[in-house]
Amino acid sequence: MSDMPNKKDVWDRLTALATILVPAAIALAGHFVAQGLKQAEISSEERRAEQSLSISEANTKIAQASLINTMMKSLTSSNPQERKLAVEAVLIALPEQGPILVRTIAQSDEDKTVQTAARNSLEQRVSELIHDLFSEDAQVRIGAAQDLIQGWRNEPNVVLILVDFATQNRGNSNGVYNTVVVLNEFSPRALQAHKQEVLNFIEVAKATGSKTAAKAMALVQRLGG
Repeated sequence: MSDMPNKKDVWDRLTALATILVPAAIALAGHFVAQGLKQAEISSEERRAEQSLSISEANTKIAQASLINTMMKSLTSSNPQERKLAVEAVLIALPEQGPILVRTIAQSDEDKTVQTAARNSLEQRVSELIHDLFSEDAQVRIGAAQDLIQGWRNEPNVVLILVDFATQNRGNSNGVYNTVVVLNEFSPRALQAHKQEVLNFIEVAKATGSKTAAKAMALVQRLGG
């Protein structure tokens, strides 16, 4: 009997993930809305600005929850080509939940070519985001940092790719600083998997400037010295 996961298994796994991700996104959105309404009772301009930000974040979460449902149809399509296209789209459209869904496809899709496409898409997306950390455009750098933290903070292999790329491009002070900032937000488990490599990079980062050195020392503390 073949040990290849069948389409129902993949559907069940993705459905289970969606069952978790959609209510979580909506619940978080509800929290943002509640916080926004609470802030509306306070008249200061600062509180009004906070309210606007909270409502904006809530709307984003609600839109993401709806998008997950839409993407699920393509991710579980009977057409392998549609599934391949979907994994590329979901990584960009859903920076937090997308990598989770695509990793499931990479491990469980019934079609080996789709699994390979999913793995390639994951690798390509990480590469793009890391390169964007070193962009000349500040907004591009900020967006890349946010996406890396949201979708990849638990991935040890991304830690190694980050420190290798930053070390090779140590002349880009903004990129090195952004790498330190991103690593500070990665999970302890992911960091510990490549502790020595991170410590080696920290020595490089400390030479970039005082601001980067301060962030690098905070990273040392996260690593336990």
